Amino acid sequence: MSKIGVPYLQSFTNDDGTRRHYFAPRQADRRHGWATVRLHDRFERPIRDDLEAAQACAAVADIYRRWRNGEDGYGPWRIDKLGRVVEAPARKKQKGKLYPPGTIGAMVADFRAHPMFGELSAKTQKEYTTYLGLLVEQFGETQWRRLSPGAARTWLMQRAIAGGKSGAHALYRTARAFFNQVRLIYEDVDHPGIVPKHENPLASLNLSLPSSNPLPWPREAVRAFIELADGQGQPSLGDAMVFMSWLGVRRQDWLDWPADFFDRPLLAFQQSKTGVPNVIPWDQVPELVARVAAARARQAASAVRAARFFTDRAGVPWRGASHFRDAFNDLREQLAATHPSFPTRYYVGLVAGDPLAVPTEKLTIRTLRHTCVTFNFDAGVPAELIRGITGHSADEIEDILKHYRARTADQAAAALQLRLDHEAKGAKA
Repeated sequence: MSKIGVPYLQSFTNDDGTRRHYFAPRQADRRHGWATVRLHDRFERPIRDDLEAAQACAAVADIYRRWRNGEDGYGPWRIDKLGRVVEAPARKKQKGKLYPPGTIGAMVADFRAHPMFGELSAKTQKEYTTYLGLLVEQFGETQWRRLSPGAARTWLMQRAIAGGKSGAHALYRTARAFFNQVRLIYEDVDHPGIVPKHENPLASLNLSLPSSNPLPWPREAVRAFIELADGQGQPSLGDAMVFMSWLGVRRQDWLDWPADFFDRPLLAFQQSKTGVPNVIPWDQVPELVARVAAARARQAASAVRAARFFTDRAGVPWRGASHFRDAFNDLREQLAATHPSFPTRYYVGLVAGDPLAVPTEKLTIRTLRHTCVTFNFDAGVPAELIRGITGHSADEIEDILKHYRARTADQAAAALQLRLDHEAKGAKA
């Protein structure tokens, strides 16, 4: 073997005296898709002339060097299997600009055009479209391998300031999930858009986002909402409030349950968001038993025979999650008119002069899941039992508690009581 004075060129002499030439990148870059390839001419014939090989390898090495320098538009996808430089195909993006393969803009376009995207629910598609649009707007021309933690952190912090903490968290989660999934849409293992399983640029990063504090419903607010719903002839909304505050089941899971679903002592269902099965003995809760009995009595007396358990004020099944949410929010606004805020046992800091008051308008359907987890934790329910209600796995429950649980005075009181009991026994220093 001999070498011509061109970087990354390796040449060999065959037994018959002819020569064969290869472009040979660094071994460490093979995991990024680079590989040793034999050099060919434009007629797909192996190059045998040393000078011609030097020129061909120099062109390939230039692409390789630019990639190593972090320049956009360069990568192993610019070299075909015959060792020839190819033009960068472009992808259309919003506003008429073009993105080459391997850039975030091209990957998002490929993802949205793939059948896998079409299999997502309409709501999830809308969320991906919104958040990935923001990702492309900021980093569309960036090769995914060049997306640095610093740039991502700055961007997300700016989004948190401009659009709120929860929006920034949702944006981060969606972008991270996108990078986890995009590898599944490409069939060519050498495609520059493939993000290996353990190389997600947004995974395991401390982006220093401001935390999004949960706002569980205070018990007084839960009771007031139920009383208002019953008083206005919308007991089904009251049923939903009792159900969610006790069991924390997402509304997309229970909204379509059939009218006879509570005829069994165990609620057995599969969570639509996670696919995790869950079984809950609902009839252990007297308040739930009373609400279900009253609902059955209303159904028996109604001229409308609804196919679902949860219905609107006319006894007709809700048309969808948004229909229920609108009715729920309307009632919540009425509650806010008479009760602008409610006292809590956790720090809120949204009402001047009263850090423990939560504005009623900030209490949402979504935080009822937080409410359920917080109430259970305050009651001293162990984490491994709380997951029996939330439906999460054992290795996820600690993260779930961090996300859903508010730090309340009840938890501090329990800790102090343990200390007092210990001191009463004559603790020694």
